[in-house]
Amino acid sequence: MTEAHKPGRQAHAPRHLARVFALLGFYQWIADPTLKAQKIEENLPALLADDEEGTPVEDLGLTPEDWARCDRELLTTLLSGAIGEHAALEAEFSPFVDRDLRVSLVERAILFIGTYELLRCPQTPYRVVLNETIELAKHFGSGYRFTNAVLERVAAKVRAAEFEADHAQKKA
Repeated sequence: MTEAHKPGRQAHAPRHLARVFALLGFYQWIADPTLKAQKIEENLPALLADDEEGTPVEDLGLTPEDWARCDRELLTTLLSGAIGEHAALEAEFSPFVDRDLRVSLVERAILFIGTYELLRCPQTPYRVVLNETIELAKHFGSGYRFTNAVLERVAAKVRAAEFEADHAQKKA
């Protein structure tokens, strides 16, 4: 029985899967900044198999079915955008990092992907971006409180009207 069909495994939404794969791709780029986004994306399915028979890698909790269901348009947008604008993105979130960017690579990748989505994907509510990055951090065993705190401050800056309206509604 494949992981995708095991009882109790929740199927993830295509947009969530796009964020997962964008995170994995950006993580690869951090390790080797000479890689191009398109090449990284082409090689992402290889991460799902740990041997020649294509057995899924258990640690990732991802399957070839997840790759097939992934929102490729969002994946491409997030991955190529975060890579292409990495310097500007870092400038947006670094004022809110109190660790002198001494963060894990996973946290770092989440900050880039989340900041890009906050800046360049206004159709996605900022709360959704924050919730998705929390899920990514939890899934990959990283500091979700830290990444959430940083990205919430980025959202307050780059989506001020949306952020303030949301907080005003909560107070009412």
